[in-house]
Amino acid sequence: MFLPARTPYERQTLVEHVKDRVRCKGEVQVLTHDHRWMVRMNHDSTRIICMACGVASDSTCCSGSDVLDVYCVSCALGEHPQAA
Repeated sequence: MFLPARTPYERQTLVEHVKDRVRCKGEVQVLTHDHRWMVRMNHDSTRIICMACGVASDSTCCSGSDVLDVYCVSCALGEHPQAA
């Protein structure tokens, strides 16, 4: 699926769609600005802390190149996406 992500509204729509898909599928790959994010649902009760905002999340985004840096979906793909 291809979604535009140029405006804040489009990025918020992308974040909501990714959150919905990861709940259904468990894992989603997102390609944006030539960068790959792997978004995974934490199926156990563990909530991971986002490195950008510090909020606990039930799904995490990891850069394709660095699985130690984890972000919530909003920080990775939202209004102010993290630089890879």
